[in-house]
Amino acid sequence: MKKRIAILLTALMIFSLSACGKEEPSQETGSETFPMTVTDYLGTEMEFEAAPEKIVSLSPSCTEILYALGLDDKMVGVSNWCTYPEEAAGVEKVGDTYSVNVEKIIELDADVVFVSGAAAAESVEALNASGIRVYSIGAKNIDDIYASIENIGTITETGDKAKQVVSGMKDELADLEKKVSELETKSVFIDLGSLYSTGSEDYLGTSLALIKADNIALDAGANSPQLSAETVIEKNPQVYIAMTSKEEFEQPAGFEEIDAFKNGEVYFIAYDDPATDMISRDGPRFIQGLDYLADLIHKL
Repeated sequence: MKKRIAILLTALMIFSLSACGKEEPSQETGSETFPMTVTDYLGTEMEFEAAPEKIVSLSPSCTEILYALGLDDKMVGVSNWCTYPEEAAGVEKVGDTYSVNVEKIIELDADVVFVSGAAAAESVEALNASGIRVYSIGAKNIDDIYASIENIGTITETGDKAKQVVSGMKDELADLEKKVSELETKSVFIDLGSLYSTGSEDYLGTSLALIKADNIALDAGANSPQLSAETVIEKNPQVYIAMTSKEEFEQPAGFEEIDAFKNGEVYFIAYDDPATDMISRDGPRFIQGLDYLADLIHKL
């Protein structure tokens, strides 16, 4: 259970933790003209002489973006947590953000490593010393997700495809907003585990309002805040969504007084439910994840 909580928290807060103490991060690229100089989410500037031919992804979000852009033939390495699409399972595993197999990535002769947030500093230094660039993405909101997709598209010379992917996501969001437009807003608590939730500087926390959901943890902290049981009881959410199975959920004392528990509006999304990945990854399927949540929250 603790391992599952850690994975969910990592997915939602990895980029925001790495940005602590920095000015507002940016993701900037020029046109698809090489050589190009780009700046990633953490403010790191790097130059590309040509579009990368061998790509490694250290995060599921990056992997989903890269496959959505049709770059499967250029993928030489992925993280241990890259489970979608199915084709990623057959790609060489190179660790993850915090435990990078630097030797394997160098052996694969990668041109670039894409990562969400910041990889271990010593790993980045070793990769850079071998001429391998490490490009970070991150998202505090949906617009940042769009920017990540388009910037990766620019770097990989798939800019037109990236624009198509983003356009499709915007169409999905427009349809979703129309679907919930006449509904009443409901107060919601998303329990990632041990009462950690989604805050004011991650894409899930800031996107719930789009589906007529009032995130009770929004003012509790920026980076996956942990609320006390007393605070959750006081805020009295109408809907409670636990990112675990019903069997593994441990209900805190006093929660029977919360409206969500009184009215049977407690929902469980198990770790191995495909919806978990859609909700927790800042990639092309995130709007589908929001749609799934909207259906739960509003009983659609």
